[in-house]
Amino acid sequence: MTKKPHDEFSKLYLKGMLSPFGQEVEISFELPSGEPQQVDVWFIPKSHQPIDELGLLGKMAMTPALLEAFRNPISEDDLFACFEKLCKVRGELKRTARREKRKLRAIDKPHLWMIVPTASKTAIEGCDVKPHPKWGKGFFFFGKTLRMGFVVVHQLPVIPETLLLRMLGRGAVQTQAFEELLQLPEQPLKTFALEKFTKLQIMIKSQTKISKDDREILSNIDLIYEEWRNTTKQEGREEGREEGREEADRASITGMLTAKFGAIDLELEAVIPQLLTLDPTERARSIMSLSREALLQLI
Repeated sequence: MTKKPHDEFSKLYLKGMLSPFGQEVEISFELPSGEPQQVDVWFIPKSHQPIDELGLLGKMAMTPALLEAFRNPISEDDLFACFEKLCKVRGELKRTARREKRKLRAIDKPHLWMIVPTASKTAIEGCDVKPHPKWGKGFFFFGKTLRMGFVVVHQLPVIPETLLLRMLGRGAVQTQAFEELLQLPEQPLKTFALEKFTKLQIMIKSQTKISKDDREILSNIDLIYEEWRNTTKQEGREEGREEGREEADRASITGMLTAKFGAIDLELEAVIPQLLTLDPTERARSIMSLSREALLQLI
């Protein structure tokens, strides 16, 4: 498993949200030439229109974009590393345009978005970044030519348009975003987000040593998952059926198996009915501790 589950989660979460609307979406995108470097998420949109379903994240995705998500406040070294990545991508796009004997249009020039939980006044003033009236609170921009900006998650207003970005926050900000997510009607984005947080839960619990930071994430996920599961069970009882509970349990099992094995083939899918018969604690312990072969013997 990755040593930094939240970093891996952020990449998969952003890729999953953007993929339906992208011409190209890559995580851990390898940059050309020089020392090995990777961009968290590289995105090229299918069109240059705002993606209303994604709120302000959809507005960020109107142009090619490098998205770098941080769990902690960004350091000076991280800032310069991000700027270097932007320069390399910009250079490669210009070389490609030159080979194809065309100009690199302004709308095709990439924008760098650095998504951070918090940013001190000293950091904001040190970078000389400014808010923009068309973006609102929490967004700060370098000079227009540089095409770089900060998204300070904990400064974003609590409105539906910022929900998907606030999911990348910490502590109470992330908890509130989780609760808002659960209130949404059933839709693909909601299902995807819940599945990814279940995967993050499993990645963290699979570590031999869990950091204080990861325990904070777990406390949020465990609380929200139980609320979601209990709500689903209650709805099932009110409707006089058990499909709600089974659907929640099946989603949890699918998320755990995917987190551990990467994909679920027909053999692993056949194990799910047997796992549904176990209580939640024994189910999680079995998936996390047993090998593929041992799980298949449960059938």
